[in-house]
Amino acid sequence: MNSKQLGPGLLLLSALSLMACNPQANEIDPLLQLQETGECLNCNLAGADLREFDLENARLNRSDLSGANLSGMNLRRVLLDQANLTGANLSGSDLTEAALTEASLVGADLSEANLERVFLRNADLTGASLRGANLTRTNLTAADLTDADLEGVQFEETVMPDGERR
Repeated sequence: MNSKQLGPGLLLLSALSLMACNPQANEIDPLLQLQETGECLNCNLAGADLREFDLENARLNRSDLSGANLSGMNLRRVLLDQANLTGANLSGSDLTEAALTEASLVGADLSEANLERVFLRNADLTGASLRGANLTRTNLTAADLTDADLEGVQFEETVMPDGERR
């Protein structure tokens, strides 16, 4: 083989090596993206402390927020459809008019949270603490409330998992 035949192959190999060693220029830190745009779809925010963020009207559909700290936050009208909030701390947060359809809230702390007019259709709330939460006009159609702590929960015109109003 002569050097003319090796040239394009070596060039391609060099380019591939550089791409493997350097992070993609278009990869954005999910926290930075969320802070700058109020949107982070399909993001991994597991274990993040988001209490310093303004998440009102944020779009976090299909994101992993398992174990995240969202306590005491203004989460009004946040979109969390199909999000993973397993073990997340949402205690004392205001989630008025939020969308959590098909979200996983297994073992989450929603104590004293305002969940007025929230969509929790098909959400998994197994073992979640809803102690003292406001569920006025909340839609829980087909939600799983197995072993959820419902002590002191305010139900008013709430659509329960079986479709009945309470």
